Formats: sequence, C-alpha cells, structure tokens
Amino acid sequence: MSKDQDIFFLTGDMGINLVEPIQSQFPARFLNVGIAEQNLIGVSAGLANLGYRPFAYTISNFLIHRCLEQIRNDISLHEYPITLVGTSTGFDNSPLGPTHHIVDDWGMLKSFSNFKVYCPSSVSYAKNIVPRVLSQDSPAYIRVPKGNPINPDSADDVILIGSPKSEVAIVTYGGLVQECLKVHEANSKVAIIVINQIFPLDEDRIIEYLGGKRQILVVEDHVPKTGLYGSLCELMVRANIGVNIEGLGPTEPVFEVGSTPDYYFRRFGLDSDSLLKKCALIYGH
Repeated sequence: MSKDQDIFFLTGDMGINLVEPIQSQFPARFLNVGIAEQNLIGVSAGLANLGYRPFAYTISNFLIHRCLEQIRNDISLHEYPITLVGTSTGFDNSPLGPTHHIVDDWGMLKSFSNFKVYCPSSVSYAKNIVPRVLSQDSPAYIRVPKGNPINPDSADDVILIGSPKSEVAIVTYGGLVQECLKVHEANSKVAIIVINQIFPLDEDRIIEYLGGKRQILVVEDHVPKTGLYGSLCELMVRANIGVNIEGLGPTEPVFEVGSTPDYYFRRFGLDSDSLLKKCALIYGH
C-alpha cells in the first residue's frame, strides 16, 4: 500500500490485532464495513469503479457463501480486479461445526471463468501472491489456510515432490499439503504434486507430471466433485490421460464436533496414516 496508492483494504470486522497497522498507516484507504459481508463486496465494487484495487478480507465462508450473488453481479460480470482474501479453509474452524467448515467455497467460483483462485501451501508461495494479483487485471480469490508452513519452499503454481517416475502420486493443495508431505517422507515412492493456483490450472505442467502414473489420489479439504478432483477429471478426459484417479475429501456435512482439523482428516481418510495405508494397498504390500 505504501508503493501503490490505488490499493484499498476492506474488512468485515475481522483481523483484530492484525489489521490495525494498515488502518493507522493508511486511514484513507482502510474501511471496516462491520459484520455486513454483502456490503463488503458492494463497496469494493464501487471503489473498483473509481479506479481502486480493493482487497476484501474476512472468513472464507462468510466471504463466499453469504456473498455469492454480489460476487457474481458486482465483481464477475463487471470484471473488476477485486481480490477476495478469505482466511480459514476446510476444517480450520473445526469446533464451530458445519456452518464454519469451509469445504465448498472455491468450487462455487469455478463457474465464474474470469476469477483466479489461489490456495497457498506455504509462506514461500503466499509472499508472492499480492504483487502477482496486482499485475493482473482480473478478479481473484486467495484462500488462506491457517498456519505458517515453510515447505514446500517454492513460488511455483505446480510443484512436484519426488520422482517423476513414481507410479503413485498424491495431488493436493493448501492446508493438507503438510499431511501429504508426511506420506512422502515415510514412503518416497509416492510423489506429491502441490497445486497453489487451483483455478484455472496450469494444464501443461499438470499433464506433464501425471504422465506415466498408475494411480492418482486427489487429497483436498473441499467437496471433491466440485473441487480439484472434478477439475482434474475434466482435464484428464480432454487430454486423453488414461490413469486411475480417486478423489478424497469431505463428502457430507459432519455434525460431530472435533476440536482440531485432525479429527475430520481421520474421518475422511485424509490424514497421513490413512493415506499411507491406501498407498501400501496400491503397491500391493
């Protein structure tokens, strides 16, 4: 914001003890709209119409679910370069129940073809997102998981961890990357493909990395059919890639209360122990 006078930061009464430095340094380009997320989008659109580059920030479920009509009509139809910043993903807010389990958010935005969707897997990738979205003249949604993982230490949209000749690969993103990295550490024969830009996909790179595989496991904290699994199935059909693919993710609302995401990872077989057992069955031992 100190370098670009067009950036305007808005929040829906979120970020206490986090966003105050922005407010104190740039009071004329900071606005807390209160707990009124639909206004967050409408005001952002008005600012974009005046030439600003708004960043609209709140919890992901309120940002996407409550505001889908405003996102469609006020941002996507006008192709305004507004960046939505949603904190918490998947089961980050585990104890708050299914209303705060953010497992069906970015799949809703896939029908808005002009949106770009990022879900950083590490601090290394996250550091480059703001200048990147500012270099593009399109709407964006940044889906920010909790935590500050260092690995994978890369700013690439698609990252291959392990041998390109591995017969089994796990494709994942965001908060579940750390669970999948544990799988590779325990069984180096399993490759991990990390995707940081989840829509639209870097299709050429993904096709290259999927080549020669016998089994693909898509591990995500999102409903598989509208998430990455659905996108990869479509890509593989168009590219005529004949590889077995299985989507692992939340398939139904869960009303049991877990205190951490680990509870739900185990519930849907997304934890490293479950994934290691599945990979061992694929390899036949």
